[in-house]
Amino acid sequence: MLYSPDLSIPQTREALGDDSQPGQLLPDPRSDIEGIGVDNISCLPALFERLRQEARRPGKSVFAALNIHIANIAHQNPTLRQFLQASDVVYCDGAGIVLASRLLGNPLPCRFTAADWLLDLWAYLSQHGITAFYLGGEPGIAEKALAQFEERMPQHTILGVHHGFILQDEALERQVIDRINALQPDVLFVGFGCPLQEMWIQRHQAALNVSVFYPIGATLDYLTRKVPRCPAWMGENGLEWLFRFLVEPRRMFGRYIVGNPWFLWRIGWQALQQRLG
Repeated sequence: MLYSPDLSIPQTREALGDDSQPGQLLPDPRSDIEGIGVDNISCLPALFERLRQEARRPGKSVFAALNIHIANIAHQNPTLRQFLQASDVVYCDGAGIVLASRLLGNPLPCRFTAADWLLDLWAYLSQHGITAFYLGGEPGIAEKALAQFEERMPQHTILGVHHGFILQDEALERQVIDRINALQPDVLFVGFGCPLQEMWIQRHQAALNVSVFYPIGATLDYLTRKVPRCPAWMGENGLEWLFRFLVEPRRMFGRYIVGNPWFLWRIGWQALQQRLG
């Protein structure tokens, strides 16, 4: 089912069910995960609405997601870390980040994984007249996802798509940039994988006529079933990492079996430092 245009967007703490009493401290708007601020976004409609607002305001904005894998890369890559710290919106994209925020005393309410709702987001943008362009994936993948979306929503505002195999071809990269500038989409989704997509956005942000830059990883690989998606019950219980490891144990061993404990060890150290003042 596509995202409903009638779904209300909570605008106040009362609408969100906040029962805080006068005088009580409210949660910080961002949780600090190793020096990276993660926005305390209450629900998926609020994330969609924030994107709509950023697309309509003057200037340029950058969205970013944070999960354990991205946090581990940022820990070793100062350029990615600076990109995340400078992003206008950073949302939680993993159960490990939710757990980390709880250990650090400023819990995030939930995670947002784009493979679950990207087509719904495209529908939401179309319903509000927000235009978009998708750049990324292997040849044919983005076209397949767009065709899938068009079956469900023939009247949409996705202006175009292009595969992501452009980084080794300067002429093609220039052509794609020129095409994006000619179309002038409100939102540019970039799916090269981390940290290539973030570095590409940082390098070309000034030259692109785009309001919002949105790195989206390999989301279309899941939407088009090129990569199998985990069962809903595993995702809901924070076990998507386990499913991905079981599907691709050799490739995912370092990311999850080594990377997850390493991240949690650092979060434990951050929590201890906070307790010690």
